[in-house]
Amino acid sequence: MPECPCGSAALYEECCGRYIEKGLKPPTAEALMRSRYSAYVKGVPEYIAQTALEPPPIREIVKAIEETEFLSLELIETKRGVALDKKGVVEFKARYVTGGAEGVLHERSAFVKKRGVWLYDEEGSLVMS
Repeated sequence: MPECPCGSAALYEECCGRYIEKGLKPPTAEALMRSRYSAYVKGVPEYIAQTALEPPPIREIVKAIEETEFLSLELIETKRGVALDKKGVVEFKARYVTGGAEGVLHERSAFVKKRGVWLYDEEGSLVMS
């Protein structure tokens, strides 16, 4: 079994795969961020849409997946976002290649918990570079 793309060193099935493939809900903002990254790597646009507070059109997600190869994920900092919280922030850097050029997405992602489920909040997120 392959390691999870999120960089946790755990097996995919035991890490992000249980959320993406089996429908379990990530218990923390960090787990959701990792699983969303893995969904981009694995090409699962439906999961990305389902885990967003305000999902973009699925065609935009598909286009991003088709045009981008994600290489690695580095977590920088996590603030709140655990079981009893309603909000959380995860700062990360994701290395990628698109159009033959390598880049780094540095983002401080915001997450909110609605009805017990963590969701990505694009409006509250800040792209650092």
